[in-house]
Amino acid sequence: MEVSKKITKSGAVTLPRMVRQETGILPGVPVDIRTDEEGVHIVKHVPACRFCGTVDEVKTVLGMEVCPGCARKITEVFAHEE
Repeated sequence: MEVSKKITKSGAVTLPRMVRQETGILPGVPVDIRTDEEGVHIVKHVPACRFCGTVDEVKTVLGMEVCPGCARKITEVFAHEE
């Protein structure tokens, strides 16, 4: 599917309803915006661990995405300080 849209004065672009429905990018769904030599890409955000990059069992804690393995390592560091 190809759709042409104009960028507003504020730099915004509205994704057409068909595109949003087809991709599952609905209101409130976070997206990642990437650029490369081919242009701009908007994709649904996939949570990834801030520390190791894994996407398995990632949870958001205090605004940071963390996997169980890295959470354990962080806990161990603080447990040794007590």
